[in-house]
Amino acid sequence: MAIVIPNFCIALKSAQDCKAAIDLATSLQNYFRSKVNAFIIGGGQLALPSNITSQSVDSLKGLAKSFNKLESDLLILPISTDNAAAGAVSASEANKIIDQSGRMVLTVPCTGNTFNFSKIIVPIDSSFETRQKVPYAIAMAKALGSVLVILGVSNDKSADSEVLINNYIRQVTANIQENGVRCVSEVRIGGNPTQQVLNFAKEIDAGMVVIMTEQEANLVSFFSGKYSQQMVKASPIPVLSIQPKDLIVSDARL
Repeated sequence: MAIVIPNFCIALKSAQDCKAAIDLATSLQNYFRSKVNAFIIGGGQLALPSNITSQSVDSLKGLAKSFNKLESDLLILPISTDNAAAGAVSASEANKIIDQSGRMVLTVPCTGNTFNFSKIIVPIDSSFETRQKVPYAIAMAKALGSVLVILGVSNDKSADSEVLINNYIRQVTANIQENGVRCVSEVRIGGNPTQQVLNFAKEIDAGMVVIMTEQEANLVSFFSGKYSQQMVKASPIPVLSIQPKDLIVSDARL
């Protein structure tokens, strides 16, 4: 069963929007033929495409409450960075929403830059669940015309860990190719996995990273906090966070 996104939401601020997030929302809407609702935090007016409906929310709490009321599959969250005030929420606020929503969240750093979605990184570690994000990565690759770059990462340098990761990479590569999406792979063993992913993303000029919020326990950063929280906070490119309950679909297990 192919992953579809019939409904999704995007959060924006009244006086500060993030063009990259709106452009990404438009691309996903065009591909999936989705119904899109924009939450305008604080009210006000924003120039939005005519096919995006909008409603005002008074606060971050109101945003989370409104999203949870809707039967929506995805929330796009423009996040502010150290170098830019634009963005609907901070990275810390985004992590709270990710933890509480129980659904997919796509964070988009508002740096003023555009993103090159020709390559999407899919980190694979030695945990059994790590492969379950692949159907969602395939859906994004098809929507954005991307090549999936499978990156084997682990802070465990043991031979057993590397063998297991390479086996998983072969499995997901075969699944991706069967779905008509191009992919390549590389392995980076040792060191902080979060930093390994971010360094690699910069090397290849990737435009997105697809992770899971709870399943990839082996990808815990050397720093405090979960791997997924560190990734959302530190990543200069969009991060698609998949929640465990999103994985209860046919074809989500390889």
